[in-house]
Amino acid sequence: DPSTMCPYCDEDLPSHPTPFLQHLLAIARKKSVSDPRPKNRGGLKAPLTVYISVCQRHRFESHQLPIATERGWPKSIDFTKVPCRVKKMKKDLEAIILDQDDVSDIEDLDINDGRRGPRSKSVFWSEVKKEMKKQGSRTVVGVKGQFASFEKTQPGYYGEQGSVIIHQTLFDLFPPSTFDASLIAPLAPAEFIQRVLVPEAAVRLIIQDLCVDMDDAVVTLRDSAQYGVAMFPDTGE
Repeated sequence: DPSTMCPYCDEDLPSHPTPFLQHLLAIARKKSVSDPRPKNRGGLKAPLTVYISVCQRHRFESHQLPIATERGWPKSIDFTKVPCRVKKMKKDLEAIILDQDDVSDIEDLDINDGRRGPRSKSVFWSEVKKEMKKQGSRTVVGVKGQFASFEKTQPGYYGEQGSVIIHQTLFDLFPPSTFDASLIAPLAPAEFIQRVLVPEAAVRLIIQDLCVDMDDAVVTLRDSAQYGVAMFPDTGE
């Protein structure tokens, strides 16, 4: 049945294509000409650049989406509610910003030890500190370090779309000019927001979504990052 096949690569389309895939198909169709083939009477022809995103997307929805569904990751998110949800985290996130963190370098100190403050309990701050210890602060805050840490700063299945919204909300809540530079050195305020506060906010969103604990939410954040980028790309809207 041509209606269930990709008009470009002749592979089967997912049984329930997402609105985003349908949108990509509609755009590509307008730039294509009819090209019926023995196996696909509804075949279309166009330059590769016109339809490559369609084929990448339908393969993602055919192969990766079922895995995500099995793990309970959402196929739709109400992004209009995300700013309000993040704003409700202000007290927790502010505590991480203001904490002096005098104990996170004590390696055998349990993460739940009462001597640990909000900052030293942060998995993401601990990772930054470890990187600085291993590579030096200049490397971590430089362009190379930012590129290397890109995946670590992704907000899990909230994807690029969620990343933009979470970033903007955090910048509104905590304008960079209000930071005490000595508390977050050697990171600049924008870097601290990206490396620590964005994933902290995303983990809390995941905890709310899936009703899991912090440890499981951090695992989900990591595991679902690539899914998020593909499922919820930044469309610029």
